[in-house]
Amino acid sequence: MKKLGLGKRVLACAASAATLLTGTTALSGLTTLGSMAASAASYDNYAKLLQYSMYFYDGNMCGSDVDTASQFSWRGSCHGSDEVDGGFHDAGDHVKFGLPAGYTASTLGWGYYEFKDSYDALGQTAHLQALTNRFCDFFKASTKLSGDTVTSFCYQVGVGQADHDVWCSPESQNDQSLRTAYWTSDDASDIAAEYAAALAVNYLNFGNEEDLTYAKALYKFSKQYNQKSNVNEYSSEDYEDDQAWAAGFLYLATNDASYKSDMDSYFSSGNRVWGEVYYSHCWNNVSLGAAVLYGEIGGGWKWAESYLNKNCSDTSNFLAINSWGSARLNTGVQLPALVASKRTSNDYTAWCKAQMGMILGNNSASKNLVVGFNENSPKYPHHRAASGHAFTTKDEATPTWDATNSHVLVGALVGGPSSSDFSTYNDSVSDYNSNEVAIDYNAALVGAAAALYDVYGTGSLESSIPGVGSTDPIVTTTTTVATTTTTEGTTLTTKATTTAPATTAASTITANGGNATAGYTTNLNQKVTYSELP
Repeated sequence: MKKLGLGKRVLACAASAATLLTGTTALSGLTTLGSMAASAASYDNYAKLLQYSMYFYDGNMCGSDVDTASQFSWRGSCHGSDEVDGGFHDAGDHVKFGLPAGYTASTLGWGYYEFKDSYDALGQTAHLQALTNRFCDFFKASTKLSGDTVTSFCYQVGVGQADHDVWCSPESQNDQSLRTAYWTSDDASDIAAEYAAALAVNYLNFGNEEDLTYAKALYKFSKQYNQKSNVNEYSSEDYEDDQAWAAGFLYLATNDASYKSDMDSYFSSGNRVWGEVYYSHCWNNVSLGAAVLYGEIGGGWKWAESYLNKNCSDTSNFLAINSWGSARLNTGVQLPALVASKRTSNDYTAWCKAQMGMILGNNSASKNLVVGFNENSPKYPHHRAASGHAFTTKDEATPTWDATNSHVLVGALVGGPSSSDFSTYNDSVSDYNSNEVAIDYNAALVGAAAALYDVYGTGSLESSIPGVGSTDPIVTTTTTVATTTTTEGTTLTTKATTTAPATTAASTITANGGNATAGYTTNLNQKVTYSELP
């Protein structure tokens, strides 16, 4: 497969960061896969975790351009005849579901919005922007606008169960009967709001006015109909949390008080009247993320703090909220906790460090839950594209599982143990409870990795990634987007963000210089000028 373009250039940003952080030439730090700075144990290598966790999305790209867009040499273009091209497959399948996609893109954007300095320092901004832009391009292509009004939008591409019954690579799935596009003109308010949140925070981060135009229109559509979606595989409990989540980013982007008013209404109704939210930040419930945003814009921190104070103190036991996808729900608490730690006097960082350490192998079974991270990582994730399974019509409905995967799905966070006991984790491709991977699983992991690097500054980048080819230099520029930020009961300091072009070869970065006490400006966000790329 021909692999050119931005995908293979992202690692070159590491070279500039290496020079900036160490004061030496980039080549002096060159290492090979598996090497690691002596000062960074594998379970606190946050630089590598941020780097690796984004590669999973390259493995899940969908569309007619995947051959050049994905950084993995083993991924190729697929589903080019979809009514809406592009985007990302949901999990180890090939369906594009709107609700987890919107959640994923907005959460990836939130992590960058809050901890952009980590991405910049480690040369990871270009990769993050390529991913969130791809999500947002898909959301815009899925939306039909008439002026500032959404007439209809596509909330799913692919037939859920029928797709799940087929085990094959996405490149070989040519049955168009499996690629139905589902549109709505009067419901799916939850999905429309998640699209709006993703587009609004992407505007905050990178300044594309079109993103904001679509975000406002999709939010208006969501509020107009106030009807949740009806998708079998992702049955949403309600739409109000999604609207509050989107309203927070739209308020930051526009300073329009109506969005703040919408958040006020949400947090003064339902169970929130008791000053609490009740679940991890995840595709089906973003109330915790919305509560943190609400605190940030001046609405009060009691909703977020009530949940975090109850759940973020035990550093000895793994927080397993649900038996399915325990690791993604754990990181869905970590990211909000780390944002709250940054913006308030509360400090949950030690708890997050302990929990992430367990995910990376500091547990009774020494099992690492991130694919490709080290020798204790999962080898058999439940993922069709990575499995290398040779599809035949004889086993269409009941595939014969490969004994090994043909490709390393670098950075994928698997489901994890069914309880706080890591012996319940089973590394098997047929065990989707333990070993399923999905775009929403990695969303909070990426941001939490950036946040932990911000606090502790530990870890090293790898210059050689399984399945990723050579790199070329990348040049970045900056842009400023005005935002509105109000804090309650906390003082936030700021520091300037410096961005330098990367012009040297890829290398390994070793750093201990995280910023444990400094705050960050939230309105200086980097923009990659793609037309200027070599």
